[in-house]
Amino acid sequence: MPLSPTIDSDDPQDALRSALAACLTRLPLFKPVDPTDASERRLWRACELCTFLEYRLDKAPDPRSLSDQAMNDWARRGLAQGERIGDPTDLLDYLPYWLIVDGRLLGTVALSIRDPGWGQPNLWIASLYLFREARGAGHGARVTAALEGIARDLGLGGLRLETDWLWQRAVRFYLRQGFWVANWKHGLSLVRYFDDPPYRLQIAPARIAFLLGDATDDNAVITARRQGDTLVWEEQALAEPAAEGHKEPRAWVAPTFALWLAVSGWPLIRSPADWERRHHWGDLGMPEGLAYKITLFEGYARHRGFRVDTPRIPGLSYPSWEELTSA
Repeated sequence: MPLSPTIDSDDPQDALRSALAACLTRLPLFKPVDPTDASERRLWRACELCTFLEYRLDKAPDPRSLSDQAMNDWARRGLAQGERIGDPTDLLDYLPYWLIVDGRLLGTVALSIRDPGWGQPNLWIASLYLFREARGAGHGARVTAALEGIARDLGLGGLRLETDWLWQRAVRFYLRQGFWVANWKHGLSLVRYFDDPPYRLQIAPARIAFLLGDATDDNAVITARRQGDTLVWEEQALAEPAAEGHKEPRAWVAPTFALWLAVSGWPLIRSPADWERRHHWGDLGMPEGLAYKITLFEGYARHRGFRVDTPRIPGLSYPSWEELTSA
C-alpha cells in the first residue's frame, strides 16, 4: 500500500497531513511511493544516496543502475559518519513521492507539515532530486510552484527546507525561487513565508543591492561594495509596514543578503573587529557568522576527502579541520 498519513480527527496536525496527501493525489505531478515494493524502495534509497554522491565525489552513478550491494559500496565512500541512506519506510513525518511528468519518472520529493509553535504551520520540503536528463528544463520550479499552491490552499504559512552550503546547485536554485535564510546553525535552513514581500537584487560588478517589494534602487534595504578583500555593508531602516509596496518581512534580511553575497563570491568580512564577533553570529546574523560557518562546513568536507566546489570568499582563510577543532 502507498504510504499515507495516519488520520486522527482530534489532532490538527494529522488532519493537515491527511489533507496534504489528498491534495497531492489530485495532481499528476506527484505519485506516492509504495515502500512495500522492493524496487521502488531501492530506487528511492538510491536517489537519496546520489544526492550526496553528486556533490561529494567526482563521479557519481545513476541511481537507476544501483543494486543494494552497490549502494552499500558507494555509501562507504560518500557518506560521513552518522549519515545513512534515507529509506521510504523510515521518514518520520515525511511522505515520499515520485515526480511524474507526461507519464515519465523524473525524480523524488518528500513532504511534511510542521508547526514551529508560533505563526502558521509550514510545508517542509526534503529529498527533491531530479535525474540528470530532467534538469535544466524548469521541473524544479514547477514542483515548488505546485507545492506553493497546495500550501496556500491548506492555509499554511510558507515553504521550508534544509540544504547544505556545499550543495551549490540546490542553494542557488532555492535563492532564485525567493527563499530566505532562517538560520545556518547546522546547515542552511531556508524559508519562504507567503506573507513576506518578495525581494530582488540589483547586481553590478562593484555593488549589490537588496530591495524589497517595489522599492527603487535609492531605497535598497542593504547595499554592499567591495573594498579590496573587505566588505562595505550599508543598511537603512526598513520602510514602515503601512508604506505602499513595503512590508516588514518575518524572514531575515541580513542573513539572506549575506548568502547571496557568498554564492556570488563576494567578501563577507567587514573589519577585523567584526570578524572577532563571528561566533556571536554562529547560528544567524551578520555575514561574518556565515563566513565562519563556511570554514567549518568546508573544513569538515575536506577532512572527509569530499570534493569542495564552492565560491572562494575573498579575505577568508580556510583552516584544516584539525586546526579548526584544536583552536
